[in-house]
Amino acid sequence: MYLCVCNALKEDTVRALAEEGLSFKDICNITGCSSNCGSCQEYAEAFVLACQSTSRPSTVLPLFCPT
Repeated sequence: MYLCVCNALKEDTVRALAEEGLSFKDICNITGCSSNCGSCQEYAEAFVLACQSTSRPSTVLPLFCPT
């Protein structure tokens, strides 16, 4: 599905960049997302944040190393 119609930018492309750790601003600078009419900005920013929150583990468990 297209996330930014003005730049023919698909959700898969933005998801991949967000999962690599790029910020919304970085993604906009690279792809041009929300740079034309801006109607996608609110959804695109929320989409990036959602992708980033699902790609990171919420809890890091310590390793158990028996001696």
